[in-house]
Amino acid sequence: MMKFGDYIKKEREKHSWTQPEAAAKADIEQSYLSKLETGKSYPSEDMYARLVGAYSIDTAHMCSVVSSAELDKLREISLVRGAILSREKTETSYLRSWLSAGLAMLMVGTGLVAYEYSQGYETEVSYRYVSPGIVRDGEQMDIFSYLERREKYRKIEFNKLLKKNSSAMISGVEPGESYLDRVDYDVLLYKDNIGPSFAKKVSGGRRQYTLDDAVGKSHLLRNDFVLALGIALIMGAFGSAFISRRWH
Repeated sequence: MMKFGDYIKKEREKHSWTQPEAAAKADIEQSYLSKLETGKSYPSEDMYARLVGAYSIDTAHMCSVVSSAELDKLREISLVRGAILSREKTETSYLRSWLSAGLAMLMVGTGLVAYEYSQGYETEVSYRYVSPGIVRDGEQMDIFSYLERREKYRKIEFNKLLKKNSSAMISGVEPGESYLDRVDYDVLLYKDNIGPSFAKKVSGGRRQYTLDDAVGKSHLLRNDFVLALGIALIMGAFGSAFISRRWH
């Protein structure tokens, strides 16, 4: 923002006039024009009207570029006072518009966020089925239980057990094969309980899946788009308040 004297000087220079030439066109003393340009004096209503006529000054534009402190010294001039009041009225209207928009956004945004967080929780249950590995063709379905038991015994003790009870040997299992050699866990999750166990044909044989656990997961019943919209409106409300404050 500039001083009134600087504005008058700039307007004179736009016409490429010297001070004596400008003073003659405005019908004022050159010394008085010099005081106006240096800020040592301010025009009366009559002198301002002469400057307006000579320089073709747009008072509304002048009020938009000259500082408020300088305009306060020109308020006694009716043209300036009218332009200031008109500008203040326009600014007040814009200020009210921003505040009204901000208040509306705050109310709607807060309402949307509060509504979404009031929807409560929903628990979603998943049933986990686990398979320890692939059962080869010709093997019994409990092959992995057998292999796991065999790992608990030393080789010599297990051989003694086989001599006493030959039925402990399961067909298709190589004597040196261990549980760790065969184990290959696979986990499936289902939304519904499909029973304690089930078999599924896969490449290389079959898999026996056994129900291991039911996993519950709770989450808010909310619409993320509506929630994001509510937050955006609240942020917009704060933005409107900031703009109106800066404007004011």
